[in-house]
Parts: sequence; C-alpha cells; structure tokens
Amino acid sequence: MKPEELKKAVAAPIASLPTYFTREGAQDLESVRNTVEFAIANDLKVLLLTSGDSNYELQSEEEIRAQARAVIEQTAGRATVIVGTDYHWWHDQIVGFSRYVEDLGADAVMPLRPQAALGDSPIFEDPTFEIYRAVSEAVDCGIVLNGVFSMKLLKRLTEIPNVAALKEDAGDPWCHDALYAVGKKLAVFNGGQKWRFLYGMLWGMVGYMTTYGTLAPRVTHAFWEAVERKDLFAAAKIVDTYDNPFFEFAIAHPKGFHPVLQATYELFGRGPRWMRAPQPSLDDREMDDLRAVFEKMELL
Repeated sequence: MKPEELKKAVAAPIASLPTYFTREGAQDLESVRNTVEFAIANDLKVLLLTSGDSNYELQSEEEIRAQARAVIEQTAGRATVIVGTDYHWWHDQIVGFSRYVEDLGADAVMPLRPQAALGDSPIFEDPTFEIYRAVSEAVDCGIVLNGVFSMKLLKRLTEIPNVAALKEDAGDPWCHDALYAVGKKLAVFNGGQKWRFLYGMLWGMVGYMTTYGTLAPRVTHAFWEAVERKDLFAAAKIVDTYDNPFFEFAIAHPKGFHPVLQATYELFGRGPRWMRAPQPSLDDREMDDLRAVFEKMELL
C-alpha cells in the first residue's frame, strides 16, 4: 500500500490482534485466524499486529513470523494489515522482518523504536533514523512510526520515503507536541483509550486502536459514527459506559492489564485466556469477576 493510501486507511478504528496460547503454552494460530474472520465480518477494515497487544515478548521471532503469515493469509486482501516489529530487535532483524511481511502481502510495516536506542542525543537518534531509512529502502509499502522520538527526530523521519503514519501511545504532552510537529504530514492514530483519541482529534488525530472491535464491535461502530457526525458528547458517553469500567478494572488488576485483556477474548468467544509463564493468567474466580463487568454493560 502506498503512503497516501495508508494515510486514508488508518483514519478509522484499528483492530489490534492478540496472540493466543493453549493452556500448555503452544501457539494457537487457529484462534488468530478466527479473530481475523470475526473482525472482517464485522466491518473492521484495518488489522494491526504490535509488540504489546500481540504478545511479542512471549514469542520467538519464528513464532511472530508465523503469526504474521496466518493473519495476512487469512485476511486475503479484505482489510489493511499493518505489522509491527519487536521492542528488543536490532537493525538487521527489523529490516529483514519488514521485508518478509511485505513479501507475504502486508500493506504496511511498523518498526518499533528499539529499546537500546531510547536516548535523544545523536548517539541514539542517528541509529534510529538509520533503521527507518534502511526499512524504507528495503520495502515499497507504507511505513508507520512507533515509539518515543524527540520532535527534531520526528521531523527528520517524515522526510524518509514511504513514512506515512504514526502510532501515538507516549502520553498526552508528547501527543500534543507530535500532532503540532508532524500532524499535517503524517496520519496519526492513537494507541490508547477512546478518551485519548477524543483529545487528540482536536489537533488532527485521525484514527484509534479499538479495544471493543474484536469483542463487541457494535460499541466500536457506535463510537465511530458519533465521531463522524462530530457528536463528541455522544462519543464521550460511550467512553463512560464501556471504556471506563473495563479499563478501571483491568489497569488495577493485580495480575496486570494484558492478562485481563487476554481473558476478555475467552469471554467473548475469540480464543483462550492463557498467557505463557511467567505471565499469569486469570483463574476461574477472576474470570467471573471480569464477566460481571461486561454483564453490567449488557454486553454478555
């Protein structure tokens, strides 16, 4: 997908896909494929694999490649597929993986700024720039930026061919500054909650990653319809009704946000709740507590 096409595509709710595991810890690609089908059947037009929601930290690169293949093959051109890289990969891994997923048919790649290059001095920012430049030379598809960058580096990165979008999940002050710095050149979408998208859209944010898209897509569509008709009070009411109770429960949970998010997929019939050790999984009592959150919303 060319950069201008990608910019248009991400102006939408974006379904971030999980990885599933069996109770014994095996990768469950069949549930991934079923989730892709559910998303497409419910008119979600952009699918994303990313280090956090897709549980890259619990997988080898070979398994991440297998998951990307499963998603791209199952999608079969019926939706836009964006594939991210991992947080701990080095230069050649990022470039090689980007080339691999483009060859499979990914519409865009999303290199995540490596953890080893998080400083804002030239010592760290020049190698980061070089990674994105090398990816641009290796692929023809669009590129999505992901990570925390100084505004100086962010502006430099927009000059790289094929860089078309930015996944923003670095906090409100950075979000504001990034939208002001590059919002007219890049399509910026939000990686957090709906309320953060409502904040960001005031300065030009165009899309957001939807929690409910692969669970209860009627919530996603109701929110997006309110956004499109610029009824922000209706959109905010949806945030209060659905997002706030879930995130209040999930963020405060003693086992952490991602095990709770994984468990929601089991409740809604997408795939199993299990995480790979040492990540904990919710037990049956905790599943009952989570179910009660959604029953109160009348989603289950």
